[in-house]
Amino acid sequence: MQNKKFLRACVLTVVMLSLTLGAAFAGGQGETAKEKEKTFIVARSTDAQTLDAGYAWSEGEIDLMFHLYDGLVRFKNDQLEVEPALATSWNLSDDGLVWTFNLREGVKFHDGTDFNAEVVRFSFMRLIDEDHEYYGLGDYSYFDYLLSEVIEDIKVVDTYTVEFHLKNKFAPFLTYMGYYSQFPVSMAAVKEQGEEFYRNPVGTGPFEFVEWKKDEYIVLKRNENYWGEKPTVDKVIWKVVPDISTRFLELQSGQVHAIKGLAPNQIEKVKGNDKMVLHQVPGANIFHMVFNNTMPPVDDVRVRQAIAYGIDLEKLVKGVYEGLGTVASTSLPPTVFGHADDIEHYPYDPQKARELLKEAGYSDGLDITLNTFIHARPYVANPVDSAEVIKDDLAKVGINVNIESNEWGTHSDLMNNYKHQMAFSGWYDVPYPSNFMKTMLMEGANTNWKPQKMVDLVQEAISTYDREEQKQAYLKMQAIEHEQMPALPIAHNDYTAASAAGVSGFELDVIGTVRAHEVDFE
Repeated sequence: MQNKKFLRACVLTVVMLSLTLGAAFAGGQGETAKEKEKTFIVARSTDAQTLDAGYAWSEGEIDLMFHLYDGLVRFKNDQLEVEPALATSWNLSDDGLVWTFNLREGVKFHDGTDFNAEVVRFSFMRLIDEDHEYYGLGDYSYFDYLLSEVIEDIKVVDTYTVEFHLKNKFAPFLTYMGYYSQFPVSMAAVKEQGEEFYRNPVGTGPFEFVEWKKDEYIVLKRNENYWGEKPTVDKVIWKVVPDISTRFLELQSGQVHAIKGLAPNQIEKVKGNDKMVLHQVPGANIFHMVFNNTMPPVDDVRVRQAIAYGIDLEKLVKGVYEGLGTVASTSLPPTVFGHADDIEHYPYDPQKARELLKEAGYSDGLDITLNTFIHARPYVANPVDSAEVIKDDLAKVGINVNIESNEWGTHSDLMNNYKHQMAFSGWYDVPYPSNFMKTMLMEGANTNWKPQKMVDLVQEAISTYDREEQKQAYLKMQAIEHEQMPALPIAHNDYTAASAAGVSGFELDVIGTVRAHEVDFE
């Protein structure tokens, strides 16, 4: 009976949302105009909070950024190698501190204003210079996290040449320039809109902003003056459908052309339906259990290793991720450059775990607290279930685990104040090795673990533009991590989406971002 009620509710929801959305993009046009217009609809779980590239950071926003804006460079593959975009070429000074970009001429923003070097400088300085008139138009700048401490100055050489002066050599610089927070915005639009620019975005991207009905949908239309290959469809609608079952039902019924994010039990349904196409990619993320390396008993590496040997990770990932994840061996995802392919995760070995505990002085076992957040994150769908699996496994080797569950805000505060012994955490970011091995493992993960050898290796890696030298440094870092076990790598979560069988050009990348630039449908 409950299932029937739920199904009726889902159907009613689909009908109501369809009617609302249809009215939204019909815009009062005549039937002939609607028949000619080609509108692609993708449903996802969450809405954006801002459409300003400089202040976007959440999943609900990142999808839109790659459609509204362009970078000076863009990613050409999943390894994040870059190719020309708004810049046609670039070069690096002999001292490795000045990047010079030669900009593409004749490019227009959606408002008809010119793209040039002055606009590039404006776009960056509004995020860097606290005295800039348009500084602080958003709550959080992802650019601030990536590059604000790296850039010394930005100089306009001429109309179509701009220089970025760095404080030090910085290996990830060119890669970061392909990420959305570094995308130029219309200077004229920012000056006109001010604090309202976040909901009236103007970029140079393949699609232009049309309408945003909060928590319902965002409408984009094709940029008819796009400098690159123009999109085939006239519009793309990003529809907000929080419930995962409802999203799936909308795809089945043809209300939308694609959905982002599938439940494990929906994967086989898509594979078994010739009217749907599955998009599943290994995610550049990490779910791990971090240890507070200065708090007993996990300040002892033997205890940390014992815990690693005492958990059956293969069983955990198979049961919790249900085919949507892979067991992690290091904090660096296999999809990211520099991953140590020769390192394997600690095997499940209860006897080895007991021996290490005895060696550390805990032959009678020990009590420990594991802090977990309650709701899904991009790297784990069921954190509490994961905690229960770990509790059961460790009980078999004499470790009594007390699970404390909290909302993310409380959990995050607890970790930031280092009140945890063991705690779940994770990371998803630009797939660059320093983001995982430095920014996450030694900083954001709250491990209280920052050995000088690791600090030196990080500096060695980010201070050279030689890719092989970088790789060797990251391989050494992962070997140290594997031995010292400051955090237990658990899993990498897959990103998923599904589209109707007649859809072409729909992509899901390793960042988990939907790309609809080349989408088309029958």
